[in-house]
Amino acid sequence: MPVPGCTLSVWIQSPTAFIKVGGRAAAESARDFKGLVTRLHAEGISLFCVDLSQCLLMDSTFSGVVAGLTQSLGPDPKHGCKRISLVNPNARVRDLLDNLGVLDLVNILETSPVFVPGGDSQEVETGTFSRKETTSCCLEAHRLLMALKPENAAKFQEVTRMLEAQLTPG
Repeated sequence: MPVPGCTLSVWIQSPTAFIKVGGRAAAESARDFKGLVTRLHAEGISLFCVDLSQCLLMDSTFSGVVAGLTQSLGPDPKHGCKRISLVNPNARVRDLLDNLGVLDLVNILETSPVFVPGGDSQEVETGTFSRKETTSCCLEAHRLLMALKPENAAKFQEVTRMLEAQLTPG
């Protein structure tokens, strides 16, 4: 049975954005997620609680984007904590994040779902990105994962080489 594509929903209760990720969190939705978090941060949101209770799978690009966001945002000086918390990742997603070295960059919460549907929550519209933009996002995410943990270099060396070739004109 195929895994459904990714859905993103957001509910804001300042200073926190509650983001629900459903289905398959993959390269196709990584730019949407990154854009959402970046935009909300620019608008004054400082903490991000990402509900993964309905996220069935996560690929390396999406996990690399999560890692990149944690590094670019840094810790929250006002609250003295990591800015991104992942809620209820399943064992498969948690293992991926652990194996890639991302787990230590985020808070992990095991609790009842924190996303309150309805009310002020909004479905995030997905953007239309060119193949070049998606490839660039994938390359950036994999380079970050390679820098994050030495073991990742061997895993993603060929992938990054292929992505670089796709971005090189000629």
